[in-house]
Amino acid sequence: MILPTASAIISLLSFLSCIPSAAASFDPSKRELHPHNVNNPHRSTLKRSITDNAATVNGKSFDFVIAGGGVAGLALAARLSEWSNVTVLCIEAGGDGSDVEAKIDTPGYSYLNSLTGSAYDWAYNTVAQTDSGGATKYWPRGKGLGGSGAINGMFWGRPSEPEFDAWATLNPNTDETWDWDEVNKYIKKSENYTAPSADVKSKFSMTSDPSLHGSGGPIQIGHTEYIFDEVAKWIPAWITLGFQSIDNAAGISRGAWLSTSTINVKNQTRSDSKAGYIDPLPPRSNLVILTGQQVTEVIFNGTSDANGNIIASGLKFQASSGATSYSVQANKEVILSGGTVGSAQVLQLSGIGPKETLDTVGITTRLDLPVGYNLQDHVSYSMYWSTPQGTFTWNNLSASADLKASAQAEYDQSKTGLWTYVNEAVGYPSMNDIMESTSEATNYASTIASDMTTTVNNVKSWLDLPDNVVTGLKAQYDIQQKWMTSDVGQLEIILTMLGKGGNEMGIQVALQHPWSRGKILITSKDAFTAPAINPDYFGVGYDIDIMNYGSQFARRLAAASPLSDVMITEVYPGPTITGDALGNYTKTNCGTEYHPMGTCSMLPKDSGGVVDTTLTVYGTANLRVIDTSIAPLHISAHTMAVTYGIAEKGADIIKKKHWKQVVQNTTTTAADEPATTASAGDATDTAVTNANKDSSSSSSTGLSNAAKIGVGIGVGVGAAVGLAALVLFFCLRKKKTGAAAGEKGWYDQRNAQGGWDEAAAAGGAYKEGYAPPTNQAQAYPMAAFDNHGPGPAPFAHSRTHSVDTMATADLASRMPMRSGSNYGLSGSSTPYRDDHSDDGHGGGHHYSTPEGAGAPWPRNQSYQPVNVQ
Repeated sequence: MILPTASAIISLLSFLSCIPSAAASFDPSKRELHPHNVNNPHRSTLKRSITDNAATVNGKSFDFVIAGGGVAGLALAARLSEWSNVTVLCIEAGGDGSDVEAKIDTPGYSYLNSLTGSAYDWAYNTVAQTDSGGATKYWPRGKGLGGSGAINGMFWGRPSEPEFDAWATLNPNTDETWDWDEVNKYIKKSENYTAPSADVKSKFSMTSDPSLHGSGGPIQIGHTEYIFDEVAKWIPAWITLGFQSIDNAAGISRGAWLSTSTINVKNQTRSDSKAGYIDPLPPRSNLVILTGQQVTEVIFNGTSDANGNIIASGLKFQASSGATSYSVQANKEVILSGGTVGSAQVLQLSGIGPKETLDTVGITTRLDLPVGYNLQDHVSYSMYWSTPQGTFTWNNLSASADLKASAQAEYDQSKTGLWTYVNEAVGYPSMNDIMESTSEATNYASTIASDMTTTVNNVKSWLDLPDNVVTGLKAQYDIQQKWMTSDVGQLEIILTMLGKGGNEMGIQVALQHPWSRGKILITSKDAFTAPAINPDYFGVGYDIDIMNYGSQFARRLAAASPLSDVMITEVYPGPTITGDALGNYTKTNCGTEYHPMGTCSMLPKDSGGVVDTTLTVYGTANLRVIDTSIAPLHISAHTMAVTYGIAEKGADIIKKKHWKQVVQNTTTTAADEPATTASAGDATDTAVTNANKDSSSSSSTGLSNAAKIGVGIGVGVGAAVGLAALVLFFCLRKKKTGAAAGEKGWYDQRNAQGGWDEAAAAGGAYKEGYAPPTNQAQAYPMAAFDNHGPGPAPFAHSRTHSVDTMATADLASRMPMRSGSNYGLSGSSTPYRDDHSDDGHGGGHHYSTPEGAGAPWPRNQSYQPVNVQ
């Protein structure tokens, strides 16, 4: 490990001395200074390699190259760079946020001074929506470090257990599990929850159970310092209607609560992926974040792995249409984290997508996959009620320049007051709730079931769906139909303290499980031409039925005591607007709730999947999509927490692939080979170095053998060692039986307690079980992270070597993300499911347990906390 110099230590101590402890009072004379802020006196100490100079990375090679610096991209960049001897590059099209710091950090700005429509918004528009009056709909998406998490409404919530379990149901017999227990575990890993005070809980009828939340994760979660008094009537009104106050983290969506937000309660600032995962890090020379450059294409060099999967060489990128084009090499993996629009667009521009679409725009098809289909989005609209004279709402702040100024002064001085508030009052009714009787909901569900074949055929015809997408759609519809008579939330109901124009209060009604499906397809080979976005809102008539029932429910809620004390007369759309008129009003006034997903669906290949459960694109060796576009079926929740969960699990999947050391008859410990911090090398793959030259000189046929061999070998080791490791890796891989078609064979783990169970499912099924040390091969050789503190095992240094250039020492001795704490292995499972032997059968070389032979595997991982910024 590289030790800091004396001057560096002095500088760091100087910085740490000015960070208040948890018990210290806030200094009102000092405003928050971010590491990227040019006025921060400690900028040189804190500065990571965040640059807008593309020339510094052009023609370089990094182990992992990530397209997109949003919610998922920055989380991945931080997690992967925890291994100091690998290099990570993250490329983001937008800026670093330093020029709009207040609008990002100050919670109230998310609503009253939004960054939508600015340079930090992709500002997409849909195509004309046939069933929404023919109008186009505005589709804002975050563009800048932090992505949509830096400009959104800050909601942090989870769906109900059956909704994540459905992801697992749609992906049976696969390498990775994506059920409630698994995904929620990773959401908790990203989360550092601060519970409200007893007084706040009592005033607002809140239910809060800290044991359901994560503690010590990078993203700060809690509630705003200021909450309007009228919000105290929200949960009691739901209770009047027969609901309960819930803590949404329990995996139950039905009920009402005050949603947690991505807010640092210590200073009431937004906690996005940059503030949480990147800003608090010590300097990492192995991590580079490039801003102001849009990824335009994945580079391939024409080679394939032993299974015929094509190998991605790197990425091309440029600042704008006509600007200089640059390229970078990926030694190990290319990861797309551009979101539901961006990841689908880059795949299609790279020749991976529907062949008919690619032929139309003149792009040669590399892989004919249904990229862009299965698009699902929450569609919503708001209703408004007048309030009694003198009711204090957000409109008071919005309409008064003097109040804005005084609120800003209060926020600057003490991080309190009106500028801390964001919408938090939410609830989720089931179909039984909004239809007022179980029998009515049952009859409606029966009608849906009897008409299922017709519905599927209609959607296939309207959207010209490939046959495998239709297969997946039918499987999704079967699940949705069952949810119609369950407690799964069908609508999100949100109280808003901002009226449509006057001193009003509103209720937003948002469809959570749309039956309509859409698609996002490119219309040009120009990366700077936005794709055609068609969510096909209300294409299937069930959606407007459910929304109409939801509007009637909102009216009953507004009339329920004590909310009826302040929601007096319905102003929009008006109490006389019912039936078809209400449906037409909804269609005209509806828009996105900003939660699109599904365009790179994680599904079996024969069900329209784009990625498998390891998030690897079908037919590729080292290209993954890790963002919310992989979600196969929509959920009754905002998608931010889910996206962090996907990123955290995705990072662990990658680490698992690149974990174990391929050696025989000996064990190499970290102490034998000191860890070093890697830095970017020079690209050797001519597909990358020639990527920006004329097509005649960039042909993959001109690749040298050395360049082909060099793909996938990490920097920091000699070519001979890297080649030997690569050859051994592929020689030792065995084709796994019993897994879903198209799944990768990286996870050949077999023992009775965990890993592959040959007796199950007629030839093998993956088990999530925990394997205690026995004479069998161990499924999970994960050493505990060092917490740099005293104490017995499993918290002492425990290191084994790892594959290729990656030393476990780097993972153990780095300062990983904020987590101090309680993120563990969930009793019987672990995020790292690595085989404990060379072949997974107990033969060959065995790696010793972290604390020596016979010692128990650690059940808890401890992450060294970092200081909250």
